[in-house]
Amino acid sequence: MAVVGLSLVVLSIVLSVARGASLEVSAIVAVLALPGAVIAPLLAILSVTSDLQHREVVKYYALQPRRTVILTAKYLSVAMFAVAVTVIVCIAALIAAALVSAVSGAQIVYGSVLSTVWLVVCGVLVGSVSGAAVASALMSTPVAIVFVLAQSTVVDLLIGLIPGVPADYLQSATFSDFLSEGGEVLPALSSAVLWILIPAALAPGATRALMFSKRKRKVPPMDSAGPS
Repeated sequence: MAVVGLSLVVLSIVLSVARGASLEVSAIVAVLALPGAVIAPLLAILSVTSDLQHREVVKYYALQPRRTVILTAKYLSVAMFAVAVTVIVCIAALIAAALVSAVSGAQIVYGSVLSTVWLVVCGVLVGSVSGAAVASALMSTPVAIVFVLAQSTVVDLLIGLIPGVPADYLQSATFSDFLSEGGEVLPALSSAVLWILIPAALAPGATRALMFSKRKRKVPPMDSAGPS
């Protein structure tokens, strides 16, 4: 995620200098919004499902048998990591723009850079938590990836096109938009419940079922033949 973000920042700065335009820092940071909102859920999915598929989580269950506690800690760690990387990339974009401006003489315009950074951070935060929750409920890397990508692109778009449907209450982006820009509380809560809380509530039972099925597959079949 950091590599993609830094590459987009560099590309945006190079294009601005090549055109002889001013370096608008808020616009440079804004290019991180879409890739951040897409990549963060995918990394969260891989982080959650890899632990389950490789049984790394078993040692945690031995120390803390309550799956809710383990999953909550996982969600928090994934979200904190994604936000930290995003903030570092945003700071790198600010430093890069300032250095290029000092060297090339291009005018630098900060604009609403703080609100833009907050917008990017909210998208990454909600995306990573939602991706982790969906992954822990579905227990399958490819299924979770397809589900999240379809949810954030096709499903949200189709919901908005259906007449008479309260789209804000059902779209996954509503909660992120509420955190970054404000708005009505009820649609934001509905979005959070549908795309974060419900998958998170299903996750403990799903992990229990997955661990039980793997345990059954590992039990060797009994020899039906009697003693000779």
